[in-house]
Amino acid sequence: MVALQLDSLLVALMIAALLLLLTAVLPWILSVASSKSRVVKEELVEVVKCLKCDYESVRKYEKGDYVGKVVGSCPNDKGSLVVKAIYVERYTQTK
Repeated sequence: MVALQLDSLLVALMIAALLLLLTAVLPWILSVASSKSRVVKEELVEVVKCLKCDYESVRKYEKGDYVGKVVGSCPNDKGSLVVKAIYVERYTQTK
């Protein structure tokens, strides 16, 4: 009778330990699985702004450009277009 009680107690402890282990490891497993399902695409872009009017445009970065560089003329009023900002855009895609 005592041996049967010890066996059931041991089984209950083993189940509790297994559940505790799964609770601790499950967030890590889910994060690994979700990171593989996304592909990140990065693209370098720049914002160009007219010095005379409110015209502003986002375009693909061109090698050699820098913030403050005059890169052309405004299509609206022929004012100077200047690079206002350069940054990386990230796109996430699911497989």
